[in-house]
Amino acid sequence: MIRFFRLRDGPRFLAVLHEGFYLDERAARVGRFRPVEAATASLFFPDLIPVRTLTDGEGSRFLQLSYRRKGEELRLLFGTPIPSSPDPEAVAGWEALFHALAEWAARSGTRRLIAEVGGDELRLAFLRQVGFQPLRRDPVWAGSAQVVAHAFQIPADPEGFSRWALHRGPGGAWLEELRHTREDPLSTLAGCIRELGPRWRHPVYVQVRRETPEIVRALRELGFQPAFSLWRMVRWIAIPVPASVPEGVEAGASAFPAFPCQTYPWPCSGISRR
Repeated sequence: MIRFFRLRDGPRFLAVLHEGFYLDERAARVGRFRPVEAATASLFFPDLIPVRTLTDGEGSRFLQLSYRRKGEELRLLFGTPIPSSPDPEAVAGWEALFHALAEWAARSGTRRLIAEVGGDELRLAFLRQVGFQPLRRDPVWAGSAQVVAHAFQIPADPEGFSRWALHRGPGGAWLEELRHTREDPLSTLAGCIRELGPRWRHPVYVQVRRETPEIVRALRELGFQPAFSLWRMVRWIAIPVPASVPEGVEAGASAFPAFPCQTYPWPCSGISRR
C-alpha cells in the first residue's frame, strides 16, 4: 500500500533525507526543487503545487513526484532512502512501492513514469531494478556564468527561439533543445541565453538532442564544455482496457477486475489518505 505524506512522517523523512538522491537532474541542477519544502507544501497546500510526497504503509520509504490531474506522465523528483547496493532484499520494498504506484497511476489514466538522471551507475541500476528502461540519452554541456557575457557579443535570431526551452532557478539555468534543425544554432542559442540577463551569476546547462558539428561548434564558441549524459528512463504503465461483456452479464457491470488482488502481495486499494 502507498499513501500520502502525513505530518507524523516528518521526523522519519528528515532522518533519511541524506540517504536519497534526485530523480530529476534538471530540477536538481537549477535548484527549483527542494525535498523538505516540497513535502511541507504538499502536506498543507496540496492543491497549490503539482508535487506529491508518497510513502509506503510503514512510512519507511518516500517518493516525491510531479503530479498533474489528467496527465499521461508522472515525473519522479526525489526518493529516499535509496539502497546503496543492488541487494535484492534491499530493493524489494521499493519494488512493492512502485508496483502499488503503477496501479494507482493506471486508474488515473497515467501511461508512464519518467525519471531523468545523469549517467551515474547507482541511480541507473536502481531504476532498472524497479522496472524502468532507457528511453533516450541526451548529451548535456555546461558552462559558467561567463557564457552569458559571450552570448551578448553574438547577434541573436529571435525567429529561432522556439527551438529551445529555458528553465531557470536559484542555482542555475538549463536550456533544452526541443527540435533539431539544420540551421546554424549559434544565433538562436545565444539569443536564448541572453534572456538570463547580464547580471546572471550561476552555471548554465544545455541539453541537446544530437551532437552535430554545428551544435558542437556553437557550444564551444560560447564557452561550454561536455558535462554528462542525461538518461530519460521510463516505466510503462498498462492501462486497463474494458473487456467485452460476456453473455449473461448486465451492461455496465464489471465482468473482470482491472488488477486482480491475488496477483500481488499488497492491497489493491491505491493510495490511502488515512
